[in-house]
Amino acid sequence: MPAGMLDEDNGDFGGTAVREVEEETGIKLNVRDMIDLTALLDPSTGGRVFPSPGGCDEEISLFLYRGKMSKEEIKILHGKETGLRDHGELIKVHLVPYDRLWCATADAKTLSAIALYEMAKREGLLPAFDMTS
Repeated sequence: MPAGMLDEDNGDFGGTAVREVEEETGIKLNVRDMIDLTALLDPSTGGRVFPSPGGCDEEISLFLYRGKMSKEEIKILHGKETGLRDHGELIKVHLVPYDRLWCATADAKTLSAIALYEMAKREGLLPAFDMTS
């Protein structure tokens, strides 16, 4: 689950998400295709997730991107070393089947994203995804 700071993105959470996915995986996405899962929360939440309320003022947005990749493209990603070396990043891509992700990580943002995705799917809040194109 890529992550990053807004840096010079001027509060553009979606643009930051797209940039971080590319930096950390090499996959190029279009911000128009991103679904802001946190925007589905009750407006009283501010449309953000607070990882440690009371402990710090950090807030995050969680996005969903749905697309298709060939088995070969997926195979190439596994173990790929990425990241901005000049920023001290050395990232190794680790692929986990979605149905095992919940128990394969202790990352709170990933677990939050799974919960938001599953609840939004259950409530029918996600746009249809065309699996054929």
